[in-house]
Amino acid sequence: MSQSIARNNNTATQDDENISINLILAILSTGIMAFIGILTETLTNVLFPGLMAEFHVDTSTVQWPTTGYLLMVALVTPLSSYFKRKLKLRTIFLTAIVLCITGCLMAACTLNFPMLMTARILQGAGTGIALPLMFNIILEQSPKSKIGMLMGVGGMVVAVAPALGPTCGWSVGTFMPWRWIFVILLPFLFVSLVCGPKTIHQVTPTEEAHINPLHVLCLAVGFVCFVFALDRGGSAVTAVSNGDTSATTQCVIAVVLLLIAMAALLVFAWVSHRAFSPLVRLTVLRSVKFRWHLLAYVLLQFVTIGYGYMIPNASQLGFGASVLAAGVVLLPGALLGAASAPVSGSLLDKFGPVRPMFTAMIADLRAFASKR
Repeated sequence: MSQSIARNNNTATQDDENISINLILAILSTGIMAFIGILTETLTNVLFPGLMAEFHVDTSTVQWPTTGYLLMVALVTPLSSYFKRKLKLRTIFLTAIVLCITGCLMAACTLNFPMLMTARILQGAGTGIALPLMFNIILEQSPKSKIGMLMGVGGMVVAVAPALGPTCGWSVGTFMPWRWIFVILLPFLFVSLVCGPKTIHQVTPTEEAHINPLHVLCLAVGFVCFVFALDRGGSAVTAVSNGDTSATTQCVIAVVLLLIAMAALLVFAWVSHRAFSPLVRLTVLRSVKFRWHLLAYVLLQFVTIGYGYMIPNASQLGFGASVLAAGVVLLPGALLGAASAPVSGSLLDKFGPVRPMFTAMIADLRAFASKR
């Protein structure tokens, strides 16, 4: 009898550790939206020279669809905890997919630059909702022994997009009008729309959550002013290098915007500290380990996104390279990073975080040392 009970317990444990097809499809359904958003981000980076010529805008202006997209992602992502508590997962998913489809349709029918900007903002809102939703599903519904691997799969879904974006940009820039890429991506979003509601299941009940509009306002003002301050600061540097008399004005505007951003974020921190249910629990920053991990992640994203914008444009505008060369220059590294994501997750499950992270850091440092 005891052997039979033990055998049944082992069978139940093995079943609990199995990854269901529904879970994989739910991850892919949410990951498609994030994939398409990031794909079009890196794709449009390669197409900047063509967009500048078509819409008659300069370099500082043509980057705003990418900047606006990333800014919207940054604004919407902190709201994911509120959405998760307040709404069902399927409702969150449907909201995200509608925003992504609307953004793609608007981009495909773009008549002017502001219309393209609006389309990218809608896509950013959809991506900002879908990306946390994908990782929430992984963390809540994955077997404990497979969380690292599935987090790697989720990371791979997102990491493949920057790898394919420049190459797709070359294909679009060479063989078809750039608007067609959004038409080609629409069927994938419709597949996600059909598959997602059938495979996304609610495992935790919703609750009566509330949000303080002041939290959202301070966060939005802080992020927007900070981004505009960086933009004005870049304009000031350009004006100084060109001997333009407007450099002082641009510098003053950048400093004022930076001070407004700092004030808004300080108010946000103060209000969050006094709130019973804050939008973001800043108390986690008391952990020294968490602060160092957060800093490392922010620096990694800063370098990755910065290089993704700088290298293709420097190749074309600075060195006169073709769209093909600019499209494939980032491909090997991005593909390698995407392929290693599930492997890294499996190593995390097996060895914990320290050894895989130190191995990656040593490899990066040796790569930079060899370049010098």
